[in-house]
Amino acid sequence: MSNSIHSHNNTIFHEMMTHPVLFTHPHPNKVMIFGDEENSILPEVVKHEPITAIILINKNNSSINAANPKVTFYSSHSTDWIKKIASHSIDVIIHAAPPVPELLKTFFMLLHVDGILIQQSTSPFEITAVKSLADQLQFAGFNNQQILTFPQPGFSSGWRSIIMASKQGIFKRVREKAVYTRPFNTYYYNLDTHKASLALPEFMREEWTI
Repeated sequence: MSNSIHSHNNTIFHEMMTHPVLFTHPHPNKVMIFGDEENSILPEVVKHEPITAIILINKNNSSINAANPKVTFYSSHSTDWIKKIASHSIDVIIHAAPPVPELLKTFFMLLHVDGILIQQSTSPFEITAVKSLADQLQFAGFNNQQILTFPQPGFSSGWRSIIMASKQGIFKRVREKAVYTRPFNTYYYNLDTHKASLALPEFMREEWTI
């Protein structure tokens, strides 16, 4: 894969792990990012100026943390970070790593009552694996889920899925005006790609019964 394609491939993933959930939550102020080892999702989150606090949990710190007073870093090498974050205090959690059942339960505990988790998934063609993730999320307490799909050229089948999961109620409509008037540029994400990501092909619609 050329460097250009590799860069675009990653950019699409990072934008779709960030902007759909932040423009779906009615007022995201406190965001937690878990597993963003390259610190590539963090710059997308930072673009959302109304966010007042960002908790970054991964293996390695980076210079961007010290440069941005909104960012607090905790190492994922231990579970000490769990004790330092108040329950029901996070608006959005972005999990850019494979799901772990106990970790999903922790995310549920940390999220505010109207909080949203966005969880990376696999190719939509791997429907059994996608449904297994949905079951894990439901077992952790996330009864309301919404699957999104988008192109990712370097990923299996060139197509990726992710799942937004909320603690209760139904998902609010995307804040369309905020998307249109966003004061930052994106490579892939816009209102149309957001809406397109929610449209499921028939083979998934038949299987997706959350």
